[in-house]
Amino acid sequence: MVVTRPWRLPRSTEVREVRRGRYGRTVLARLDGEAGEVGDLVAVRYIPAGLLIHRPRAEAFWADVARLTGLEAPEAVPFRQYVHAPGFTAAYARSAGAVEAVGGALVSDAVEGVTLSRVLDRYGALPPPAALLVVHRALRALAAAHGRAVVHGDLRPAKVLIDADGVPAVTGLGLAALTTGAAGLRAPELWRGGGAATPGGDVYGTACVLHLCLTGELPFPVRQLFSLMARHTTAPVPMEAVPGPLRAPLAAGLTKDPALRPGAEALLAHLERTARTALGRDWEERGGSALRTLVAPLAEALPLTSPSAEDRPLADSSHEGVLMM
Repeated sequence: MVVTRPWRLPRSTEVREVRRGRYGRTVLARLDGEAGEVGDLVAVRYIPAGLLIHRPRAEAFWADVARLTGLEAPEAVPFRQYVHAPGFTAAYARSAGAVEAVGGALVSDAVEGVTLSRVLDRYGALPPPAALLVVHRALRALAAAHGRAVVHGDLRPAKVLIDADGVPAVTGLGLAALTTGAAGLRAPELWRGGGAATPGGDVYGTACVLHLCLTGELPFPVRQLFSLMARHTTAPVPMEAVPGPLRAPLAAGLTKDPALRPGAEALLAHLERTARTALGRDWEERGGSALRTLVAPLAEALPLTSPSAEDRPLADSSHEGVLMM
């Protein structure tokens, strides 16, 4: 058997591995600077070649990446480029070296912070202003992506990063064609065999995150897939632990009929009106202050590497201190 050295992003030096999972290996890397200058620190996700064997899926992935190029959304971790691995072929992907074979690299800015999943692991739930700020910024990121015909497909706590200033940002854009999303946040139409991820599914998943932030639990905290499917598709959403004024936007986002569910921009407007009425006009400042306080003790305790969170079916505990896509 011929051993092929795994391909790496050209003109870059790997600093450390952050995560390894079925959707790729993620590393911090330093780009080569000009004239001896220190280059930018970036996040690189190496996409396994095996995920790109199915040509329609690969083409959908590449199309999403092309549409993301140049996206300006401060609520999302900045995406830079996708670099194809040279000589990638389906035949090579099926070879004995498929585990190490790389189809290409997604490159984004490296952003320091703590994942929402880590914060929720520590505190269980967030104060309402902080919970609304997280979801408010997530919806803004989704609205920007949806405007370019790109869906997230896997919006969950590990995909929201909170920096030291208490500012949340969404990671993971561009991977919808390659992922199936977390079962605990899956929209009813996807359980019914609705096919690929959709903007409506993103909105539903974000509403699930809001429920988790407010109560410490997903809307339907069960692990059996059949039970999850039944509850997401037919059961009323439990609202007992949700503060009364916040139930209306949450219920709108968790509407089971995707035709009646608001889009990201419409739910964003609903959320803003509710937040101003229920929490006051300074709710964003209060939310950011609360998040800064919650994140501060966690940032110092983060390990340099993290176990893969991507192989866990529900809410996870990704502990990385610098996160990328």
